[in-house]
Amino acid sequence: MIDRDTVLQEADERLAACKKYMKVDYDEDDELIAGLMQANDAYLSGAGVRREANPAQHDLIVQAMTLQMYDARGADTPQQALETVPPVVRQMFNQLKFRCNYGGADDGGTGG
Repeated sequence: MIDRDTVLQEADERLAACKKYMKVDYDEDDELIAGLMQANDAYLSGAGVRREANPAQHDLIVQAMTLQMYDARGADTPQQALETVPPVVRQMFNQLKFRCNYGGADDGGTGG
């Protein structure tokens, strides 16, 4: 069984790492940032990307997506927000999705 305290500690650590990536040094937006992170985790999961395949790469993608969404809150259109996603984030997403769906270096190359 998963220990609730461990899950909460991991969530706090991921939030702190994301805020560091975003260069946010105040706590007022913690709830918003955590919500954006959850939405991005759900998006990646729905796209077939599992965190356990490569937690560091997954978290970096979530951090970049969260920063982009946080900064784009005032964008006039969703297209404007989408245009600012760094190409490297798209590349990492595609690579991690490929690994999750077809196997790769992180699973011993066993495939699917």
